[in-house]
Amino acid sequence: MIIRWLIFSVVLIWGAIAVANGAPAKDAPILQQSHSWIVVTPGAPERTALEKAGFRIDPAISHHDGQGTSSISVEFLNGFLELIYPDSAVSVSPALQAGAEKFRLKSRWRETGYSPIGIVFDRTPATPDTFPFPTWKVTAEWMDPGTFIHILTPKETPKALSISISPHTRSAAEENAERAKDPKNKAIFTHPNGARTMTAFKVVAPSADALPPAAAYVQQHELMNFTVGDQWILDVTLDSGAQHITKDLRPTLPLVVHY
Repeated sequence: MIIRWLIFSVVLIWGAIAVANGAPAKDAPILQQSHSWIVVTPGAPERTALEKAGFRIDPAISHHDGQGTSSISVEFLNGFLELIYPDSAVSVSPALQAGAEKFRLKSRWRETGYSPIGIVFDRTPATPDTFPFPTWKVTAEWMDPGTFIHILTPKETPKALSISISPHTRSAAEENAERAKDPKNKAIFTHPNGARTMTAFKVVAPSADALPPAAAYVQQHELMNFTVGDQWILDVTLDSGAQHITKDLRPTLPLVVHY
């Protein structure tokens, strides 16, 4: 465990140096939280854990053509929590065969060692075009033409936590704020447990090498926190924990929610 923390501390120092050499002003966040996802088994039967915790599942299913996956979501006024799963009914393009296989491995994360968690950010006016660590870009049929996901986790570490920037031109907060104005959409934002907004993400990784260099960069910019523990956990705070309620959805999902 000491070795793990030493490794992560070195990564944090690297991130601190990057921040000192060119961080934007604190009132101009370099990225904005969009949503988080967990890869689950086909059909997402794990949704029952969310429903039992008082969350309403959006009835719409998203199909990621070319990527071989589908997803369901829990929508909030400023973002969402997504369950992604391999879907044999969805096409896989030749260029994304490796990506589709990675999602299959992530869906069996307990046996494969792949991270089941993804953290997604939206761009802001302060978002740089390049970062002080390896990144790459991917596009797929389900995305708008000319857009791409900017993946901040190196290709060489496929088992590590996925950190990326959304391909959408509008932020999740902007899109959902507009959707919530439509009376037809009101129900999906009205959760029986009373939760309404996402206010913080935290990720616990089973080892320091499961956290990519981007994790240190994100943490140094005070966007979210990462730590090392015994297992994967996505720790989400809603409404700043106003109700003082915590729901631990393990072992069905590697998810702990505070609202």
